[in-house]
Amino acid sequence: MPVKINIQKHAVEARVMGAFKAALPQLSEEILNDCNQFCKEDTGALIASSLTHSRPTEGKLIWQTPYARRQYWEIRTAYNGKKWRWCEYAKQRFLAKWTQQAKGLLEDNL
Repeated sequence: MPVKINIQKHAVEARVMGAFKAALPQLSEEILNDCNQFCKEDTGALIASSLTHSRPTEGKLIWQTPYARRQYWEIRTAYNGKKWRWCEYAKQRFLAKWTQQAKGLLEDNL
């Protein structure tokens, strides 16, 4: 006896995108906090700029000071647990955690 399966592609896509959009802000905030643990800090302006300029609902993490780009890419210093290329360092340490959190958030929202 033949069985016919009808998959509503657009409904599946909409459901997955809805779950993704619901999970993205929380995951972005977690990643931002983890990255800022290793962000260079003198006056606190660099970290403060990330809290002001990042757009978690879009998944965009932004450190916006006149010297942010140079501190991240060019000045290869590390002190007191702070790192150059702090997001890459955080990614090495926390990628598995972020992946698990993303999986859980997506499952919760599907």
